[in-house]
This record gives sequence, structure tokens and C-alpha cells, in this order.
Amino acid sequence: MKQVAVVCGGYSGEAVISRQSAQTVMDHIDQKKYRAILVEVLVNEWRAKIDDTWVPVDKNDFSIALNGQPLHFDVIYMMIHGTPGEDGLMQGYFKMLNLPVTTGDVLNMALTFNKFATNAQLSKLGMTVAKSLMLQEGENIDEDGILSEIGLPCFVKPNEAGSSLGISKVKKKEELSAAIQKALEVNDTVMVEAFMDGREVSCGILPTADGITAAIPTEIISENEFFDFEAKYQGKAQEITPAPIGEVLTEKIQADSVKLYRLLNCQGMVRIDYIIVAEVPHVVEINTVPGFSSASILPQQIKAMGWSLQESISHCIEQALA
Repeated sequence: MKQVAVVCGGYSGEAVISRQSAQTVMDHIDQKKYRAILVEVLVNEWRAKIDDTWVPVDKNDFSIALNGQPLHFDVIYMMIHGTPGEDGLMQGYFKMLNLPVTTGDVLNMALTFNKFATNAQLSKLGMTVAKSLMLQEGENIDEDGILSEIGLPCFVKPNEAGSSLGISKVKKKEELSAAIQKALEVNDTVMVEAFMDGREVSCGILPTADGITAAIPTEIISENEFFDFEAKYQGKAQEITPAPIGEVLTEKIQADSVKLYRLLNCQGMVRIDYIIVAEVPHVVEINTVPGFSSASILPQQIKAMGWSLQESISHCIEQALA
């Protein structure tokens, strides 16, 4: 039986959602094939839950003591949203320990976590993205220059963060400075991105026994200004699966998603978000550790495909071990 560490927590505001996602894995993993142990990575400690007791993780080899003997894991099921599980840091650590992980490698994770770098790479790959620019902490901010290039309304985002943390929709010049400062509280680089007036659609990509498959896309209709943290996790959005966008657009989004998964060397479950403007899908974000809680989009898509969560979790583990 394979020993699986289901790793959650992290160092960002997404830690609470990470724990919920990890619990979904713990609840649905095939216990006949895998022994799953919940591991929480915190700023001050790394710990594993054995029955109802937390025990320390030895960072030298990511082992735990069980009945006086070290227990070593065969595979890491990564469920940390944000840093250090979605930006390549943990992947580098596990690479040095020769431990397989259910995500992409260091480069894949670091690239896709950096919003501006992702946009630049996607443009080179022929994908359509919004116009954007990057600002750094301490940089002299030329508001007129920014708005001349990007226009209004626009989005101001922490360049490296997830779950819509620190994001603002700016409708007038007077709001720009405060939005930049809000984003800088989350990350020391900021992306300013042109607003796209269209329909938001998200498509999961999953490993299967035959390779990878794009899931049935979901349309997201937020009750808020955009699909922010509240809309994602506190019920302030409608999520419609299948997305009512027609067969042609559905197939294009699915094909583009599979193409990007392969080109960027993704692994495991991934979710790609799009804005459809004038029948053209624009890539918004690539989520390499997508939410997997009961409120998350990907489990909805898996069920809509007629698959079980257990089956999908098993495919991720076997892909990592291959």
C-alpha cells in the first residue's frame, strides 16, 4: 500500500481553503490502494495528523515517527493553494528528496504562479490574453502612463497570489493608487490588467487512464464586481455546469486547455479560467492547485463528467508515480 502525504496549509490567506480541499482528498481517496496522512505546512511548524494527534514532520527527509519507527512517504498529494505549494518552492524541496508530487515541476509552478510572466508566455504560445503591465514595490508610479496604456476600467492584482486576494477593479483614476497599495500588501510586485467585458468560463483538465482530458466547462456569474474570494467561497456566484456557450466554444476551450496543459508541462488536476469576448476566449489564469472543497468548481465538473472523485484522485497519484 502506497503512503500518501496529503499536504495542505501554506503561508497565505488561502490556507483555510487549502485545508478544506485536502479534507476532500482525505474523504475520497481509495483506502484500499493508499494510506493517506494529512500533513499541514505552517510558518512555524510542519506536522502530520495521526488519528487525532499531531506529530512533527522531519524536514530532513519529510518523514514522521510512527510507533517509534520512521514512516516515509511514496508520493505527495499537493493541496497547498498559494505559497509555498503553488509557486514551485515545495516542488524544489521534494525534487531534492526524490519524492513525486501531484503537480507540475518547479518551472511549471513558478511560471504559472507569476501572472505577468504567464501572460507573456501565453502570448508567445499564440493564446489571447488581456493587455497588462507590471509594477514593483518602491517604483515611481506613473498613473497617467499606466491608464494611457491599459485604460479604464482595469484590474490591479498582486502578481503572485491566488484566490483573488488583494485584487481591485479600478473604475476611475482616483482609485488606482489605493488599489496598487492593496495589492502590494499581498505581494511586492503588482500587475495592472485591462478589463475584458465578457463571460467568465473555467475548464478543468484531469489525468485519466488514457492520458489527460478536458472537463465540461463551467460558466461563472459573480454577484460581485468580479469573481473575488467572497464569490468563490462564500456563495456569491452562480456556477453553471455545463457552461451554456454552445458546442463550438466549448470544444475550443477544451482543446486550448489541453494544449496549454501539455505546452506548460502541467501535471495533476489543473483549472484554466477564460473570459469570452466577442466569441474569442481570452486566458485569464492557470490554476495548478485548483480548489477542491465542496464549494469548488473542479469537483462539480468531475461529477458532471460522470466520474467519481475517488477515481480522479487515483489518476493524479498514479500519474505522479509513473
